[in-house]
Amino acid sequence: MGKVLIIDSSKATALFLKRTLEQADFVCDTAPSLEQAAILISQNKYFVGLCSLIFDGHEAGEGIDLLVANKIPAIVVTASLDDDQLREILKKNIIDYVLKRKEHSEYIVRIVKRVYNNRNTKVMVVDDSSTMRRWISAILIRQGLTVIQAENGAAACKLFAANSDIKLILTDYTMPEMDGQELTAKLRLLRHMDELSIIVLSSDENSRTAPLFLKTGANDFIHKSASIEEILCRVNSNLEIMELLEESRNRANRDFLTGMWNRRYFFENAFSLFEESEDNGTPLSVALLDIDHFKNVNDNYGHDVGDLVLKDFSSKIVEYFGEKGLCSRFGGEEFTVLIHGVDSTELESYVDGFREIIEISSLPYRREKLKFTVSIGVTSNITLGLDGMINRADVMLYEAKTSGRNKVVFDNES
Repeated sequence: MGKVLIIDSSKATALFLKRTLEQADFVCDTAPSLEQAAILISQNKYFVGLCSLIFDGHEAGEGIDLLVANKIPAIVVTASLDDDQLREILKKNIIDYVLKRKEHSEYIVRIVKRVYNNRNTKVMVVDDSSTMRRWISAILIRQGLTVIQAENGAAACKLFAANSDIKLILTDYTMPEMDGQELTAKLRLLRHMDELSIIVLSSDENSRTAPLFLKTGANDFIHKSASIEEILCRVNSNLEIMELLEESRNRANRDFLTGMWNRRYFFENAFSLFEESEDNGTPLSVALLDIDHFKNVNDNYGHDVGDLVLKDFSSKIVEYFGEKGLCSRFGGEEFTVLIHGVDSTELESYVDGFREIIEISSLPYRREKLKFTVSIGVTSNITLGLDGMINRADVMLYEAKTSGRNKVVFDNES
């Protein structure tokens, strides 16, 4: 996890914040004064800072100014906050404020995690008003989000096509060329609600506007008269929901031990690649890989070491084949790669290159270096169909095993 700076003259508050965040695996430094904070900032890199408003000998809010000046996202920590104080600190481009209370510890962790995750999160703001776009974008950039702007729905569709990693879109309703409702409908054809969050920002007073958008596929609706605080809470909540859904999908689709895609995910996604190969003539191959004599590793070193070998092997598969293949663990020490885009003239050297990497590699364990090899069966015969290709590659794998191991056997009928 990233590093957090806590600036507070109260030892009790600093300790409370430090313990709260360290339980969530964040590393924290504490500074009792602005002078000490400045020294720490010069020596470390912090992705966020939590700071009290008041320090002896300084104007209120100087700690926030210190963080902002050093481009560290700032969260105000305070015992209480009235409306006048809130208006003043919001002018300082803070991320949020938290109260010094135990019952707020969960929210403190949530907002710090949000800032940490935002560093790799891309969002889009769509509005025909450049003033509104800049205002909303500034609020989101303050949160550490990467923001893309579009002046209408048509422009947004083009930008979305070029930025498939966008997680959230805030869109106006009334726009030229393509309004927010049409944009929402088009985006929903491309990405489900659990993969892309769409929030509509509108000044429309019609009571049916919000239900209309929600039925079209929007995740949320906010009136443009909403406060900055409400907009941020809604944005953060939608991003958190997206992350929880992604985490749930990963649990269902990834192998628990290695983190690779599992058999279920492979079959859910392999057919689309197979159909694309049939339609476009893109080269497609199936490779089955099996660690040689893996049972001996478990018998001689124990299953814990066997797990280390599986993790090391799987990471090498993803690193080598990841850009050109759909990699998955089928079970035990057997793995499958659907290789696409590698021509038959290059396939043999490409796959054998991986075998050679495994052969010369070793895994450090205590005072030893564990070495193992891999046998691989490959076919490119798409006339067999996907299931037929997997079965044929399995036959080739069996031949590689029975003819000496540490080799790649290709299907001559491919």
